[in-house]
Amino acid sequence: MKRLEGRVVLVTGSGRGFGRGMAYAYALEGAKVIAVARTKRELETLKEAINSKGMECSISATDLSQFEELKKLRDLVEENYGRLDVLVNNAATSPWKLFEDTTVDDWDKTISVNLRAPFALSKLFLPMMKKQGKGSIINVSSASAQIGFVAEVGYCPSKFGLEGLTQCLAMELYPYNIAVNSLNVAAPEGKRLKPTELTLDEASKMPDGVRTLYADDESMASAFSEAWSFLALQDTHGVTGQRLGTKQLAEYLKANGWDAAIAKWRDKLTKAVYVTYDLPEKVRYQTPEGGIRDFIFKKK
Repeated sequence: MKRLEGRVVLVTGSGRGFGRGMAYAYALEGAKVIAVARTKRELETLKEAINSKGMECSISATDLSQFEELKKLRDLVEENYGRLDVLVNNAATSPWKLFEDTTVDDWDKTISVNLRAPFALSKLFLPMMKKQGKGSIINVSSASAQIGFVAEVGYCPSKFGLEGLTQCLAMELYPYNIAVNSLNVAAPEGKRLKPTELTLDEASKMPDGVRTLYADDESMASAFSEAWSFLALQDTHGVTGQRLGTKQLAEYLKANGWDAAIAKWRDKLTKAVYVTYDLPEKVRYQTPEGGIRDFIFKKK
């Protein structure tokens, strides 16, 4: 039997990138996947890929910044499945602008998608998970939850906030047997993740030397399916309140097994530890156009 046979899993931001890889891997593990993103055509290509493997996927083109659309999504899941076992809050956006160029609308959209939506979706699906007596919420995080980055004046605070939300929910949902963990992104060895805002169509037009480096559905599933399945199957009898890296978790499970991982992290939470580090002479940052620039720190 596949590890997620019969489970219902919802993954936001699954039209492209990291979320797409997760949704694809969960479907191959037997889950009934609900793929959610803004761009319907990208979701359709995911559904086609999953169906070609004989597995199940439904799609919902949803604007996560609109609460009414989130409620419609909840109603759709309840009507079609009557339950939700795993909620993956993966969707994220960023304008990739410097502070002086970032508008209040840019800020509001970033926080709305990256932080408000995970809060709202967790709240909307809580009654279902309480009723079924267990569940798993996975909040996809980033190195941007650890340190500040140039041109991420909205994105970094949203990810710092997501870690705080994860810890609060891990405590408050513990009595309902609902695990809440955060997960850092990763790419398979020798590959890299496609930039968040780059569409599949745009990625297909990139030079071969760049395009072939992007991780595809198969490589992501092959590298990380076990780690993602492990997190999906957690409840409060196992691992909750942890901040885990995809690649690190995959390597630990391969070396030590599931029982050792549960023993290592059971009955633990995570707190932030702030440390100082040296100011670099310069850093590279992404521009709204998808290019890269240098930001020079001029010391007086």
